[in-house]
Amino acid sequence: MNNGEYQDRVVIVTGAASGIGKACAAAFSREGAKVTALDMDDAGLEQLAGSLAAEGLRITTCQADISDEKRIGEIFADVRRRDGSLDVLVNSAGIIAFDKFPEHDMASWNKVIAVNLSGTYNCCRFAGLIMREQKSGAIVNISAGAAKTGGMNPCPAYIASKGGMNSLTFHFAVQLAKDGVRVNCICPGPIDTPMIDRQADLPGAKGNGKESIIASVPLGLGYPSDIAEGALFLASSRRARYITGEILDINGGLVMD
Repeated sequence: MNNGEYQDRVVIVTGAASGIGKACAAAFSREGAKVTALDMDDAGLEQLAGSLAAEGLRITTCQADISDEKRIGEIFADVRRRDGSLDVLVNSAGIIAFDKFPEHDMASWNKVIAVNLSGTYNCCRFAGLIMREQKSGAIVNISAGAAKTGGMNPCPAYIASKGGMNSLTFHFAVQLAKDGVRVNCICPGPIDTPMIDRQADLPGAKGNGKESIIASVPLGLGYPSDIAEGALFLASSRRARYITGEILDINGGLVMD
């Protein structure tokens, strides 16, 4: 039995059915946390719960669209009522459109912004209300390296939404600091997820798709577990007690600044 820092801590992870969110949900669960995993993909959540059950671990899963204000408010209230607190929120939910300028129209723009930016705000807001009252907590937002560079990603709304997520991190870090709540952000580089496979297969992708992406990174392709380790660090009130408003690059050396 794990008796470390996260034993019995209450954690919500969004976008938990695949990729980085899935890795984060699993990492906190393995550290002994009481994890509630949110995603639109109910089948993916079931697979996550099943794989952890095989390790003797249990998580709560909840199908949800993070852009749905009423639904998210109810879920966060239910978690607090059931588990007594909310110690950590990891915002990993996000979508992307693969149509680029100038084909990227307002319908596509609004859909991506609704989830990635408005949905992140929803979750930060409801988590912040709980954490402010209990005078403790940590929020970790999962952004993207493209938020700083424009990157290889072709989707304007994705890049703008992730830039907005960085700015929201700064805002909530300031607003919640006096209440003992820390808010930080991770900007991943190329990570081995289904999203990067789709990106590499786009028409007009440079070179040999995924191989070209890997070759562009000094340390090669990262894994979702690399980002999960960063989330465990930033959420730690022991290891990261004096860190808030930080944008942590975990990108294998792709961008050095």
